Amino acid sequence: MISKEQNRFLDTICPSYLVGLIAVLVILCIHMLPSMDSMLNENNTKISHVFLKSQIDYHNELPPFARRPLTTALMYGLSDLFKLKAGYSFIIVNFTLLFLSGILLFRLSVQLNASRKMAMANMLVYFVSFSIFFAFFPPVFTYDEPLQYCLIFSSLILLFKKKWIWFIVFFTLALVARETSALLVPAMGLFYFSDSSRWKRTHLREKLRFISTLLLPLVFYCIYLLLFMWSNDMIGAAQAEMGSRYSCFLENFESLRNTVESATSLYIVLVPFVYLSVLIYSKISAFIYRKKFLLAFWITVLINTPIVILTAFARESRLFSLPLVFLWPVCAQLFGENLREVFSLRSLEVFSKRWYFLLSFIILSLGNYFFCYHFYAGLGLGDNTFFKEYIFIINLLLLLHIYITTIKSKQGRDLAIT
Repeated sequence: MISKEQNRFLDTICPSYLVGLIAVLVILCIHMLPSMDSMLNENNTKISHVFLKSQIDYHNELPPFARRPLTTALMYGLSDLFKLKAGYSFIIVNFTLLFLSGILLFRLSVQLNASRKMAMANMLVYFVSFSIFFAFFPPVFTYDEPLQYCLIFSSLILLFKKKWIWFIVFFTLALVARETSALLVPAMGLFYFSDSSRWKRTHLREKLRFISTLLLPLVFYCIYLLLFMWSNDMIGAAQAEMGSRYSCFLENFESLRNTVESATSLYIVLVPFVYLSVLIYSKISAFIYRKKFLLAFWITVLINTPIVILTAFARESRLFSLPLVFLWPVCAQLFGENLREVFSLRSLEVFSKRWYFLLSFIILSLGNYFFCYHFYAGLGLGDNTFFKEYIFIINLLLLLHIYITTIKSKQGRDLAIT
């Protein structure tokens, strides 16, 4: 006899497991297509064990990556335990973590009062986001991010549940997985400090507890980093690395190809979400808690984006994705109604009857096609990938959304005048 709790588990969790598994397998299949040139198959249907082993060894030996040992340790551990080749270990670890990150995102969405359908939609948005969908294609070159996302989503779940000790543990691990997790701290503080009336009513002890909860992982990570670099004699190498970081900025824009690749990388990861967040921000004043996620996203964008452009290779689009950890769990809650309304059959019918809008849409779509399939591809970008197809579709949907939103806004003004 199945209990009510077991029924609830089957109804709520199992579908998310199935959807997450299908999504991860689709991503794996895309990376293994014979016409694709991903990290996993190097333009054939066989796993590139030699290349992936070189990547694991590279991350274990080079100082900037060696200080992030968790993913590498999992891969070495799996290889040693089951006597697996490096390629199998790389794929099993990363795709298992990618699957778990989707499940944790689902649980976080449900915790934030999303319905099961909304939480499932949020998980799908996560999996089809550019830096996840093309995670192991060059120049995205994902390595530590699946583990980082698992630990960040776990940390947010614990933070919102006010399980302070476990938050400190998991967020410290998130910092060890990738130190860029530290850039989330200012936005995390927003969920507590932004309500001034609540802040004034809060006892001093509780204020100090929350502040220390956010800061202690940073303290523990600094201690870990100093001990790690000292014990491995990497302090000099770390100083040299920091000095060379700013050369990345010059490389990001040293040629037309690099400039287009850098700008497109930033655009395809952030602009669709920036556009939607700006569009709805003024419309959700009644939902203060949801608005905090938009503000958290914007704060992290303003912190993370300049750092990536100045100190890293902007073509590695995964680096721009960090702020999305605050939007992925609430995408359906924030944008779902707007998207359903705009892309309804009724809206498309109204749009098709406005010939001057339709004509300009066709002209701009031709420009979109020229950019993606001629200019962008002509620079040698997106070879043996689906990058140009992805960019073309996103541009097309954004353009259609802008047009239909404009028409609806114009109709609303006309009704108000009459």
